[in-house]
Amino acid sequence: MTPHLSTLPFPVDPQRTVCFSGYRIGKMPGTAEGCDPAEVQRVVRKRCAWIVERLCERGYDTFVSGMATGFDLWAAEAVLSVRRNRPDIRLLAFVPYREQAKYYDPDSLRSYTEILSQADYVHCLSERYTRSCCLDRNIAMLDHSTVLVCYYDGRPGGTRYTVSRALDRGMTVIDLCCNRNARPYNLHAAPEWIEGVRAIR
Repeated sequence: MTPHLSTLPFPVDPQRTVCFSGYRIGKMPGTAEGCDPAEVQRVVRKRCAWIVERLCERGYDTFVSGMATGFDLWAAEAVLSVRRNRPDIRLLAFVPYREQAKYYDPDSLRSYTEILSQADYVHCLSERYTRSCCLDRNIAMLDHSTVLVCYYDGRPGGTRYTVSRALDRGMTVIDLCCNRNARPYNLHAAPEWIEGVRAIR
């Protein structure tokens, strides 16, 4: 079955596009177990930037963030940091509904606002919140991509749904979560990439 692609005002080649999915701050492994949130954020952003660089070397030039707190925002920030030296890459922000950030904490709201101001395109899927808008956003990101970079250790929620759908589609899945409880959810990922991510602490 051919995926339904949400309308964008420019072409997006899925063969060169990467999307992100991972936990919000409260569920992020490490943060949820009482580790210093700033240290968790530092490691996650560093892993994201490293894998974005590797993907750029393979010809990927478009990166899609769902703009939720935690992993989505950190991944978007990592893309923007790489873009300083690789101006040919672009960041797309897929916002599930217009007031997504209404209840964000102040730090996340600042990051969200700054990322939107620097994104190459902001795609809002719904004017208002609906029960399905976040899942619709996740499916739209997968429809436009062939690689999913995730931060996932098996916990239930939207990330599980997105990772499962990506695996069902046979997409390349690169899991940046390397704690002792994480199961390997990588698919078609270069072994040297996984080892490189694990080495970043």
